[in-house]
Amino acid sequence: MRALNLTIQTPRTDIIRPFGVLLLLAVIGLALSACGGATVPPGTTNTNYGKLNNQDDAKATRLATGSTPRPATSTTARQKPKSRPKPSVAAIPFKSIPTEALKGLTETDFESKIGAPEMIRAEGDIRVWQYRSEQCSFDAFFVPKAKGETRKLGHMLARMRRGNNAISLQDCLDQVVKLNLGRG
Repeated sequence: MRALNLTIQTPRTDIIRPFGVLLLLAVIGLALSACGGATVPPGTTNTNYGKLNNQDDAKATRLATGSTPRPATSTTARQKPKSRPKPSVAAIPFKSIPTEALKGLTETDFESKIGAPEMIRAEGDIRVWQYRSEQCSFDAFFVPKAKGETRKLGHMLARMRRGNNAISLQDCLDQVVKLNLGRG
């Protein structure tokens, strides 16, 4: 018996691999160049933004809106809308409510003085009412003396909404009251 001389031929990777890498890089480059076709360089303004490109767009706009669009030229620049003066509003008189005068008030009495809270959170029998101004959050904790009794204001807490700066209870309460006066 004679042994057969079998050889296994494998593809030549030394020629095919670089070709595949070059092909992959070309596809990636083509895809990236397609994404950045109409970019505006940094520091410049795209003056063509929002302008009609051709007559078909103008016709479609006319049909959709029922009006004739104003022709856009490259010399006209988009102008800022003119701001309207704010109507003068009579100042609302503000009287500060001392925090000490609020201790022991029921929820309904407290609401009549300060206004409705933005959020009410329940923690067992305790109710936490939260009020917020632009700068601070004011929490009022209502606690019953005994189970089943009406809740009364037992504790107040004030904190800044951003940062770790301190704010007094009175300053935060004044901000909340002023904000609620403007809403009411």
